[in-house]
Amino acid sequence: MKKYNKLVRDRIPEIIEKDGHKAIYHTLSEKDYIQALDKKLLEEVKEYQADKSLEEMADVLEVLYAICNARGYAIEELEAKRIQKKVERGGFDKKLFLEYVEDSATDMVGNVSDIKALKKWSALPDDWKETLINNVFCRHCGVTTIVNYAIVDDKNGIVLQGKCAKCDGAVARFVEDMN
Repeated sequence: MKKYNKLVRDRIPEIIEKDGHKAIYHTLSEKDYIQALDKKLLEEVKEYQADKSLEEMADVLEVLYAICNARGYAIEELEAKRIQKKVERGGFDKKLFLEYVEDSATDMVGNVSDIKALKKWSALPDDWKETLINNVFCRHCGVTTIVNYAIVDDKNGIVLQGKCAKCDGAVARFVEDMN
């Protein structure tokens, strides 16, 4: 005897019995059905990730359609929502990979080791700061952006010490005093 304890397609018990076995199953409540569909979606996505086949894509889509119906939506509503989101936010045709987002001026400042370093950094025009941050050399990636950096005072200026935005390797940028 092999136990499955999972949601299966409607004709699976019939197929099992044609093969000369006895399928033991029951019909789920609506609540249990939706929970089982959510688990089934994860199962099918995992199978697709392992196989990458058209058959597994079809299984994922079938489960999505069943979830849609179980939650009271028509397939046409799902497709309309998909198209709306594609128009508003785009699809995935351009293969864009978002690395990070600089949210505010505090992202640009980083950590400051002392007041003297902060004063030197603050004296620089914002466009210079942005240029300095976005033009740091990484021995692995070439020109990159420095992230998660600290600003350290130096007798000849300041040093930005942080990580490469592309490979997370250690990088630094020296900023010479203007005096």
